[in-house]
Amino acid sequence: MSVQLDPAVRRDLARAALAVAAETPWREVTLAKLAHAAARPVSDLYGASLGEAVDCVEEAFDRAIADNMDQLDPSQSVRDRLFELIMRRFEAMEPHRKAVLSMEHGVDRDPALMAAAHQRHVRCARWVLALAGLEADGMTGQARAQGLGVIIGQARAAWRGDDAGDFAKTMASLDKNLRRAEEMFGRWAGFEARPKPDEGSAS
Repeated sequence: MSVQLDPAVRRDLARAALAVAAETPWREVTLAKLAHAAARPVSDLYGASLGEAVDCVEEAFDRAIADNMDQLDPSQSVRDRLFELIMRRFEAMEPHRKAVLSMEHGVDRDPALMAAAHQRHVRCARWVLALAGLEADGMTGQARAQGLGVIIGQARAAWRGDDAGDFAKTMASLDKNLRRAEEMFGRWAGFEARPKPDEGSAS
């Protein structure tokens, strides 16, 4: 049975992981180093792991997507809303580029790390879908989340190749794959606005 970390510990662990990873190769990081950076006794991290620390960091980036939701234009197409919300995440990640790259070093060569990364992308996708006003539960929602998770993963791979502060490759990947999903799946994927009940009815 896994141990659930306190929310305050998770936030401190995320900040510590980003600080340590910016200065130290992730393979050399230990829970003791993270506890020291978080100014917490190592006992507070009981039940944690380095993978859990990465989860905490990713959760912090996910939460940043919901900042300033009042600035999201409700008149935008679903595709444009998804694009904007996902790009918010990359904007939150960018100041921590060195740390993020350190934490995911070798992810493309390790099947276990790849699987864990995909699950994080799917979790992010569920959150983005919910913020965009789309169903994120049930079989349809799960399928949407899986597909959008793949798109987020592809954009993240492009982000790793961007120059610092330049989202050109990231935006190109995200735009291309969201448009492809729109063309392939249309209304089923939630990209097309559904008509109101009185629209299209005979007068």
